[in-house]
Order: sequence, then C-alpha cells, then structure tokens
Amino acid sequence: MTGATDSAAADGSTPEAIMGATYRALCEHGYADLTMQDIADQSDKSKASLHYHYDTKEELLLAFLDHLYDAFTDDVGTTDGDDAVERLVRFVDEVLCPAERTDEADGESDGGETGSDGPDDDGTGEYEEFQTALLEIKAQGPYVEAYREQLERVDAFVRGRVRDIVAAGIDEGTIRSDVDPDDTAAFVATLVDGVNTRRVALGETDGSVRDTFLAYVRANLLAPDADVAADLEPDSETNGGEASDAADASGGAESDDGLATAGGDD
Repeated sequence: MTGATDSAAADGSTPEAIMGATYRALCEHGYADLTMQDIADQSDKSKASLHYHYDTKEELLLAFLDHLYDAFTDDVGTTDGDDAVERLVRFVDEVLCPAERTDEADGESDGGETGSDGPDDDGTGEYEEFQTALLEIKAQGPYVEAYREQLERVDAFVRGRVRDIVAAGIDEGTIRSDVDPDDTAAFVATLVDGVNTRRVALGETDGSVRDTFLAYVRANLLAPDADVAADLEPDSETNGGEASDAADASGGAESDDGLATAGGDD
C-alpha cells in the first residue's frame, strides 16, 4: 500500500488508520478469531467508533479487501520493460513478491514505522501472519458472496494485465502469433494463486517455480525469431529500480523458489 495512501495515512485519515489497525489485528489474531475490539485495540478508535463506520466485522473486512485491491493495482498497474516478454516476466515477479506492499501497511498508520510490530526485524514473520489471515478470508469466498466478488476483482485484474501484455507481444512480434492471450492469462493467474497458497500453507516452494515459468515462456510464448531475453534475474531492477531498492531496504532476499521476497497476494 504505497503512493496516495501514504500521504492519507500520514495525515491521520480515519479510513487509513482503520485499515492499518485491521492489518495489524489480522496479523495478530487471524481471521477466525478477529473481533471489532481487536481492531479497536490496534488504533486510537473505540469499538463504538468502528461501528459508526462499519456495522460488522465482515463489512470492515470488505473495505479492507477493497483497500488492498486499490494498493495492489496502483503498485503493479504498469510494468516497465523493453518488450512484452520482459514486461510479462517482471509482472509475474511483482505479483509473486508483494511483501514490500503488505509490510508497509502497518507503517502507514503509525508514522512510517513499517512492520515495527512484527515478530521479526525484517518483517518476515508479520508478512507470513498477514498472508495466513488473508488466506483465511479467501477461504470464505465460497460462502460469502461479497468476499468472492472482491477476490474475483483481483483475479480479473491479473488476467487482464497478462492478456494485454501478451496481445501487445503478438503485435510487436516478440510473442508467437498462435498464442492465445486468454489461455496465457488463465495460466498465470493460476500460477500466482498456487504459489501464494502453497507458500502460506507449506512454506516456500521447492525452488523451481520461477525457472519453470521462464522455461514455459521460452517454449510456449517466445517468437522463434525474436531477439529478446527471457532469463531476467529475479532481482533485476523493476519500475526504475524501486522494487530492488525496497527489497534491500527491508532486508529482502531471494526466496527458495528464486523469487525475490522481503519475507508472497492478493
């Protein structure tokens, strides 16, 4: 959660303060045990004040998911690269490395002390706790239509970005003309969901995910006569070097699956 939300939080905006408190409370309590009082305890708001803005925990969490969606799409809405293949690889790296964004959520409402309440100095423990809580919310999707609709927005965004990148690659000749942008978008969205879910449930993946994705790009997407690279290093500079700098600043390191991480989703 960066950009415009940072200034709002710095100004003590009530919505941003509540979102920061929700983030911290989710990290500490998880979804199932979370109460409105838990969220109030993480802020300078009373429980009654929270209920003034949100009638129920579910309504507040819907607002939180909407907040996450806005932050996610702001962060990865554009991807730099000399060609579509490079942009696709960078985009996948970005959506599989959201630690910098989630670790910043706490810092927005406490004056910038990013991840200061986490159990590990580098934010890793807090990040994992948050991802676990987020997975619990996702598990409610089959039962809570409003949650499912919010999650579908994220999926549609990822698919749309990949579809547009692949279509542009076909037009510029770097991606094979017989590639179906919709099929590729569905594959990448499934990859992102699978990696992030596995990372939360079982720990880091087995070390081959990124290499396998690059092999998929070379074998199935890259045009045979295209003079482009499909072997970018996971810590290559993205968005003008901001992602690499953010990982360095937060103690980030390359994860077991070859994806740079500061400590894994929407």
